[in-house]
Amino acid sequence: MTDDALRSLVVANKAIEAHNMVSFELIDPDGAELPAFSAGSHIDVTIQDGIVRQYSLCNSRSDRHRYRIGVWKDPNGRGGSRALHETVNVGDTMQVGPPRNRFRVPRNTRRVLLLARGIGVTPMLSIADDLKSQSIPFELHYVFALMSPDAFRGTIDGSNFAADTKYYLEDSRQNQLLDAAAVLAGQPEDTDLFICGADWWLDPIVKTATEKGFSEQRIHVERFTAKLGAAALDKVFDVKIASTGAVFKIPGDKTIAGFLEENGLKIPTSCEQGLCGTCKVKVLEGEVDHRDKRLSPQQRTEGFFLACVSRAKGDMLLLDL
Repeated sequence: MTDDALRSLVVANKAIEAHNMVSFELIDPDGAELPAFSAGSHIDVTIQDGIVRQYSLCNSRSDRHRYRIGVWKDPNGRGGSRALHETVNVGDTMQVGPPRNRFRVPRNTRRVLLLARGIGVTPMLSIADDLKSQSIPFELHYVFALMSPDAFRGTIDGSNFAADTKYYLEDSRQNQLLDAAAVLAGQPEDTDLFICGADWWLDPIVKTATEKGFSEQRIHVERFTAKLGAAALDKVFDVKIASTGAVFKIPGDKTIAGFLEENGLKIPTSCEQGLCGTCKVKVLEGEVDHRDKRLSPQQRTEGFFLACVSRAKGDMLLLDL
């Protein structure tokens, strides 16, 4: 089996980490080593009916015999996390893709500041472990979500980076709130900032970091939710396929990726929220209304867009498909 192939992994352990938060330990059924991964990586998990969701690996990259993921049961989600919580148990098999990393610590990193809230701590666990093993100075500032106190605290307290971690609570009555401005102030110029959580929480912190002098290159963001436009209000436009000349009129209530798939043209997708980059396509003509949270300014300048959320500003897009 190649490292690019899907693997059937067995659920060796399922543990309740907090309210609406569980972890799964996945192993090879024959006990074989799993493909190596770098700290901050995630895997694609096929859940049911072809639904694919991405989950960060939260164990040490030196641990080659298991993948450990954390899953928050999102009450407003599309069913993937709920299915994992309610229907997947120890002994069950899941199809898992190879590790991929969009949250990688750059080479020659000197020092790191890690900020996480709730389930956003999961990629930070492997990153903190890796930084500690390389003796790279770092701090982990972890905010427990209001309804999930102490999530993954047992993992952190038993780790080699427990002393580098500071906890915060969202209950202001306990006076343990995160003061992001104070944490970011006075950081050395060679500090890289990694932040993971929901948009509403992390966007103000990113803004504050920029105001404190952090350059775009030193701010690394992992998002679990995206701000999507209301599709029913969107304009209709054409998409033309460069290789065939076929033209598709995209309805106002359909995404480009979704409508093309309905008409027999499959663009690979995963998160369907503009977060992962799986559906990246090059636009040869036309102006894009970018709605993703993934592409860099350079990638957008080069003509790429994410077909799962972005749309046309004008009447037509010519796609390199």
